[in-house]
Amino acid sequence: MSHYTSIKTKYTNSIVLKKVINKLGYPYIEHESNKNIEVPVISPKNLKLSIYDNADQNYLAFKAKQSSYHIITDSQSWTRKEIINTFLKKLELNYGYSETIHQALDLGFVRSKVITSNNKNNKFIFQRCVEVKK
Repeated sequence: MSHYTSIKTKYTNSIVLKKVINKLGYPYIEHESNKNIEVPVISPKNLKLSIYDNADQNYLAFKAKQSSYHIITDSQSWTRKEIINTFLKKLELNYGYSETIHQALDLGFVRSKVITSNNKNNKFIFQRCVEVKK
């Protein structure tokens, strides 16, 4: 059984990464040319075309590099470390959880039960039927 309270991970699955960013309630821009994903994490009024368009935006960007993403930010956002750290902690936790679910489903497991405890933690039980030939 896995339990996530803090997790360090590589962001490798762009589909799961974008889904988690949406789940957390943030808009994002994905650049078709280089597959970079930019997220305005501090009070976005207008979604710009790039973090380089306007210095008054506070962005966090996921730069595609080989098989994973590297996180970069503009200098103004870096001064707001508490907000960035809160976002990254939520992102890491939700990405790890979502990627685990995604991998389990890809491997043929089926979510058979969800148990919600009093402290609002959810436990997911997966099962997989395997035919054994004799």
